[in-house]
Amino acid sequence: MPFRLLVIDDEMDMLVLLRLILSEQKRYELVTTPNPWEVENILQDQEIHLVITDWRMPGRSGLEVLEAVHRRDPDLPVILITAYDSPESAAEAGKKGAFDYLPKPFRKDRLLAAVEKGLAVYREKKKLQP
Repeated sequence: MPFRLLVIDDEMDMLVLLRLILSEQKRYELVTTPNPWEVENILQDQEIHLVITDWRMPGRSGLEVLEAVHRRDPDLPVILITAYDSPESAAEAGKKGAFDYLPKPFRKDRLLAAVEKGLAVYREKKKLQP
């Protein structure tokens, strides 16, 4: 069973890069959007196993996306990525329930490790097959 990841970033270059990195892993199906307001509709229409979202986007922040995701499914892991790294933002992400927090630029192996760890936790919580 491939795992479906939702990737949200308003910067098309970053969305393309994330798609490129994640699509190398044949076990992932990707749903991508540059529009953070589409999250609720996507979660309603598709089974998503993990969300990756940019922190700073026009109109709706990654923290607001995180809150919207967790209203629908509090167990769904959300990885926040940001170009504006600080100890305060990392602490806020953790306090709000982000599964992981990755400052840009991030290493490919760090992203993939965070995704795999998030999926492992989600699989266990939901009793899904690997």
